[in-house]
Formats: sequence, structure tokens, C-alpha cells
Amino acid sequence: MSATDLHIASTEDTPEVHFDHAHSIFRMKGRSLPENAYNFYKPLLEWIKKYVEQNGSSLTKFEFELDYFNSSSGRFIYEMLTLIEENAKSVELYEIRWKTHSDDELMIEKGEELKSLLNLRFNLITL
Repeated sequence: MSATDLHIASTEDTPEVHFDHAHSIFRMKGRSLPENAYNFYKPLLEWIKKYVEQNGSSLTKFEFELDYFNSSSGRFIYEMLTLIEENAKSVELYEIRWKTHSDDELMIEKGEELKSLLNLRFNLITL
């Protein structure tokens, strides 16, 4: 699989997903409450794994700006990030940006929890 742009439009229950290959930015924005989280996240996991295995030199930013996600989505988000950690030629090539509103205590807490579990450059950004 060659590295290409990826775009999935948001729905009422799923976030917008966009990977801008030219700028090496992967974004996920919105709410993640899919009826079947496995069906929504499985293609993303496969895409990320292939991208990370092929990426040898590009600094890539993964930006998450989620208003809310359910527990099954949380497991897959964590799995996405561990795929980067476990398959990257260098974890220094990846920056995780967890964007949330300064008054959203739940999303701040979720970001801090993920940061503590990962050996990746993880920036918690309050808007």
C-alpha cells in the first residue's frame, strides 16, 4: 500500500478522519460512538500499521480533537497509538497532539491517561 490521503466523513456517531499525506498530518475530530467500533476502526488500524511500517523519515503528527468517545472507541484509539509505538522505525518521527477544550475535564483526563501509557511524544493541547 502506498501512502495516500485518507478521508472518512464524520457522521452523527463517528469522527471525521483525515490523513493529509503531503503534510504528514493524521486528524481525527468529532464524536466516536460507532455502533460497531471494530468495523469503524479496523480499516484505520490496518492503514496506520502499513503507513508506520513504510514511513522511514517523515515527521508525522497525529491530532485527536474528540468531543467524546465511548469505551470501545477508547480501546481502538489506544490500539492505534500502540501500533505506532510498536511498529515505528523511530518513535521520534511521531507526535501525538491531543486537542481538547480547557473546560473538558473528561477529555483532558483521557489524554493524560493515554500519555502515561505510551512512549510517544504526546502533547496535550487545550483550546
